[in-house]
Amino acid sequence: MLNIKWFKSLLVATFTMLATGAASAQGVNDVTPLNPPQPVENDGKIEVLEFFSYACGHCANLESSLAVWAKRQPADVKLKRIPVDGINGFMGAAGLFYTLEAMGQLERLHSKIFEAIHVERLILANPAILNKWLEKNGVDPRKFEELQKSFTVDTNIKRARKMNVDYKVSSVPAMVVNGRFQVAQTAGPEHLFGVIDGLIADVRANRKAAAVKTAVPAK
Repeated sequence: MLNIKWFKSLLVATFTMLATGAASAQGVNDVTPLNPPQPVENDGKIEVLEFFSYACGHCANLESSLAVWAKRQPADVKLKRIPVDGINGFMGAAGLFYTLEAMGQLERLHSKIFEAIHVERLILANPAILNKWLEKNGVDPRKFEELQKSFTVDTNIKRARKMNVDYKVSSVPAMVVNGRFQVAQTAGPEHLFGVIDGLIADVRANRKAAAVKTAVPAK
């Protein structure tokens, strides 16, 4: 007769071993556990955060690879970008990000902002230069300025600043998997996303183990 308790323990141990092995294979030295872990939305998805600044050259270099990686993720993974103010003196990065998001223009212009700053060498922290750039890219500067002062944008900026503190972000880009692990970019994008993919696999394995533990009745 099958020993249910033994079978359940075996399944949990197997999933745990697989999860640990995946992380080890991808380079656990790049991973720092968050203490304490941070809450994530209870929507069943695995959350990957990117803390970034438009003024950060490393963030600019990572963006195209990050966009490709995000597009190939299955439905149970979601990427959220969190802007960080103050990098290279650009205090308006979060305001620019959340205002364009509120206007429905962020997806279209996100990568173009990196290009404007790091290729065209535009100082978008300068309001006059920013207004010209917005107009050139089909955004009404007056509507932008009006919405930038809105309660919604202000709330999002404050939330992002709090998250920077709660997640103990000391440099960018910083990637965080499911509120538990911060991943450092110690090599190229391929290695970075390999580590992140390993951590995502860990989360899935642990969820399966938890589901099996719940589903199998104790006897």
